[in-house]
Amino acid sequence: MKKTLMILGAIFALVIVVGVIGFVFLSIKGTSLDKESKAYVDEVSPIILANLNRETLFQYASEDLKNSASTEEFDKIFSWLSKLGQFQKYNGSQGQANISVTAKSGKKITGYYEAQAEFESGPAKIRITTIKEGNDWKIFGFYINSMALANE
Repeated sequence: MKKTLMILGAIFALVIVVGVIGFVFLSIKGTSLDKESKAYVDEVSPIILANLNRETLFQYASEDLKNSASTEEFDKIFSWLSKLGQFQKYNGSQGQANISVTAKSGKKITGYYEAQAEFESGPAKIRITTIKEGNDWKIFGFYINSMALANE
Protein backbone atom coordinates (compact mmCIF):
# COMPACT_ATOMS: atom_id res chain seq x y z
CA MET A 1 0.00 0.00 0.00
CA LYS A 2 2.81 2.38 0.92
CA LYS A 3 4.56 1.70 -2.38
CA THR A 4 1.33 2.39 -4.33
CA LEU A 5 0.84 5.70 -2.51
CA MET A 6 4.44 6.70 -3.28
CA ILE A 7 3.97 5.91 -6.96
CA LEU A 8 0.68 7.84 -7.08
CA GLY A 9 2.34 10.76 -5.26
CA ALA A 10 5.21 10.80 -7.77
CA ILE A 11 2.77 10.74 -10.70
CA PHE A 12 0.73 13.54 -9.13
CA ALA A 13 3.90 15.62 -8.57
CA LEU A 14 4.97 15.02 -12.17
CA VAL A 15 1.57 16.15 -13.46
CA ILE A 16 1.82 19.34 -11.39
CA VAL A 17 5.37 20.08 -12.63
CA VAL A 18 4.36 19.50 -16.27
CA GLY A 19 1.30 21.72 -15.77
CA VAL A 20 3.37 24.55 -14.30
CA ILE A 21 5.92 24.30 -17.12
CA GLY A 22 3.10 24.33 -19.70
CA PHE A 23 1.48 27.35 -18.05
CA VAL A 24 4.78 29.28 -18.02
CA PHE A 25 5.47 28.37 -21.66
CA LEU A 26 1.99 29.45 -22.78
CA SER A 27 2.28 32.70 -20.82
CA ILE A 28 5.58 33.57 -22.48
CA LYS A 29 4.39 32.48 -25.94
CA GLY A 30 1.06 34.27 -25.48
CA THR A 31 2.75 37.56 -24.61
CA SER A 32 4.93 37.23 -27.69
CA LEU A 33 1.92 36.50 -29.90
CA ASP A 34 0.03 39.46 -28.40
CA LYS A 35 2.88 41.79 -29.34
CA GLU A 36 3.21 40.32 -32.84
CA SER A 37 -0.48 40.44 -33.69
CA LYS A 38 -1.02 43.91 -32.19
CA ALA A 39 1.94 45.28 -34.16
CA TYR A 40 0.48 43.77 -37.34
CA VAL A 41 -2.99 45.22 -36.67
CA ASP A 42 -1.58 48.66 -35.88
CA GLU A 43 0.55 48.57 -39.03
CA VAL A 44 -2.06 47.50 -41.58
CA SER A 45 -5.28 49.01 -40.17
CA PRO A 46 -4.39 52.63 -41.03
CA ILE A 47 -3.40 51.53 -44.54
CA ILE A 48 -6.72 49.74 -45.06
CA LEU A 49 -8.71 52.62 -43.53
CA ALA A 50 -6.93 55.21 -45.70
CA ASN A 51 -7.74 53.20 -48.84
CA LEU A 52 -11.14 51.67 -48.21
CA ASN A 53 -11.25 49.31 -51.16
CA ARG A 54 -11.16 45.60 -51.88
CA GLU A 55 -7.67 45.61 -53.39
CA THR A 56 -6.06 47.16 -50.31
CA LEU A 57 -7.86 44.82 -47.91
CA PHE A 58 -6.93 41.79 -50.02
CA GLN A 59 -3.20 42.64 -49.76
CA TYR A 60 -3.47 41.73 -46.07
CA ALA A 61 -6.41 39.31 -46.03
CA SER A 62 -6.46 35.59 -45.36
CA GLU A 63 -7.77 33.31 -48.09
CA ASP A 64 -10.85 32.63 -45.94
CA LEU A 65 -11.70 36.34 -45.90
CA LYS A 66 -11.09 36.72 -49.63
CA ASN A 67 -13.44 33.81 -50.32
CA SER A 68 -16.15 34.94 -47.88
CA ALA A 69 -18.01 37.07 -50.44
CA SER A 70 -18.05 37.83 -54.14
CA THR A 71 -16.05 40.66 -55.71
CA GLU A 72 -19.30 42.53 -56.29
CA GLU A 73 -20.34 42.15 -52.64
CA PHE A 74 -16.99 43.47 -51.40
CA ASP A 75 -17.19 46.41 -53.80
CA LYS A 76 -20.72 47.19 -52.62
CA ILE A 77 -19.58 47.19 -48.98
CA PHE A 78 -16.66 49.50 -49.73
CA SER A 79 -18.92 51.80 -51.74
CA TRP A 80 -21.16 52.08 -48.68
CA LEU A 81 -18.14 52.67 -46.41
CA SER A 82 -16.95 55.50 -48.66
CA LYS A 83 -19.73 57.58 -47.10
CA LEU A 84 -17.44 57.89 -44.06
CA GLY A 85 -15.39 60.36 -46.07
CA GLN A 86 -11.65 60.87 -45.79
CA PHE A 87 -9.78 58.87 -43.15
CA GLN A 88 -8.17 61.21 -40.63
CA LYS A 89 -6.75 59.37 -37.62
CA TYR A 90 -6.15 55.89 -36.22
CA ASN A 91 -6.07 55.67 -32.42
CA GLY A 92 -4.42 52.27 -31.96
CA SER A 93 -5.86 48.89 -31.03
CA GLN A 94 -6.54 46.87 -27.92
CA GLY A 95 -6.95 43.12 -27.76
CA GLN A 96 -5.04 39.89 -27.61
CA ALA A 97 -3.98 36.76 -29.42
CA ASN A 98 -5.39 33.32 -28.63
CA ILE A 99 -4.19 29.79 -29.22
CA SER A 100 -6.75 27.06 -29.71
CA VAL A 101 -6.31 23.39 -30.49
CA THR A 102 -9.09 21.21 -31.85
CA ALA A 103 -9.16 17.73 -33.31
CA LYS A 104 -10.73 19.05 -36.52
CA SER A 105 -8.49 22.03 -37.34
CA GLY A 106 -5.44 21.46 -35.16
CA LYS A 107 -3.61 24.45 -33.69
CA LYS A 108 -5.04 27.83 -34.64
CA ILE A 109 -3.60 31.20 -33.57
CA THR A 110 -5.95 34.14 -33.83
CA GLY A 111 -6.13 37.69 -32.54
CA TYR A 112 -9.13 39.86 -31.66
CA TYR A 113 -8.74 43.63 -31.57
CA GLU A 114 -10.83 46.76 -31.35
CA ALA A 115 -9.67 50.18 -32.46
CA GLN A 116 -11.02 53.70 -32.84
CA ALA A 117 -10.61 55.79 -35.97
CA GLU A 118 -11.67 59.23 -37.09
CA PHE A 119 -13.20 59.94 -40.48
CA GLU A 120 -14.43 63.11 -42.12
CA SER A 121 -18.01 62.25 -41.18
CA GLY A 122 -17.23 61.15 -37.60
CA PRO A 123 -15.71 58.47 -35.38
CA ALA A 124 -15.78 54.76 -36.14
CA LYS A 125 -15.18 51.61 -34.13
CA ILE A 126 -13.09 49.00 -35.90
CA ARG A 127 -13.05 45.29 -35.02
CA ILE A 128 -10.17 43.33 -36.49
CA THR A 129 -9.70 39.57 -36.37
CA THR A 130 -6.34 38.16 -37.36
CA ILE A 131 -5.09 34.66 -38.01
CA LYS A 132 -1.53 33.39 -38.15
CA GLU A 133 -0.82 31.46 -41.33
CA GLY A 134 2.62 29.90 -41.08
CA ASN A 135 4.84 32.75 -39.90
CA ASP A 136 2.59 35.50 -41.25
CA TRP A 137 -0.38 37.29 -39.73
CA LYS A 138 -3.38 37.89 -41.99
CA ILE A 139 -6.65 39.76 -41.61
CA PHE A 140 -9.49 37.28 -41.04
CA GLY A 141 -12.21 39.86 -40.33
CA PHE A 142 -12.39 43.65 -40.63
CA TYR A 143 -15.55 45.38 -39.42
CA ILE A 144 -16.30 49.09 -39.31
CA ASN A 145 -19.16 50.52 -37.24
CA SER A 146 -20.02 54.20 -37.23
CA MET A 147 -23.08 56.28 -36.46
CA ALA A 148 -22.14 58.24 -39.57
CA LEU A 149 -23.40 55.26 -41.57
CA ALA A 150 -26.64 54.90 -39.61
CA ASN A 151 -28.62 57.25 -41.83
CA GLU A 152 -27.36 55.68 -45.03
